[in-house]
Amino acid sequence: MGHTVEGAWYAKPRMTRTRSGATFSLKTFRPDIPKPRRGPYRNPLIFARELHEELIRHNLTRAQLGQRHGVTSDRITQWLCLLKLPVETQREIQALGDRWDRRVVTERGLRRSLRGASPARYS
Repeated sequence: MGHTVEGAWYAKPRMTRTRSGATFSLKTFRPDIPKPRRGPYRNPLIFARELHEELIRHNLTRAQLGQRHGVTSDRITQWLCLLKLPVETQREIQALGDRWDRRVVTERGLRRSLRGASPARYS
């Protein structure tokens, strides 16, 4: 959707509902500067266990735990629901370790397997 002009900048149209027409946001494009590296990625199941232990240890509600981590209580609930996975699946995921340089297992894939989708693919 964006337009490249001599590799220096591009404009990405963004539609608005408040007025007719499109607005444009300009972003600089510098191929000489590398993108910041994201990561390390966490194992969602190990992170969910850590949240659960913190919840129990400090006798917190999900809302209080969410405030500590800067997320909503609904997000905390999503992480904690990963602990409802079958024990065998949890062992497989936990055996993958933690602190990855790329996403090996995604939380969305794990939640999909909770709903009955094929557990063979977690990402």
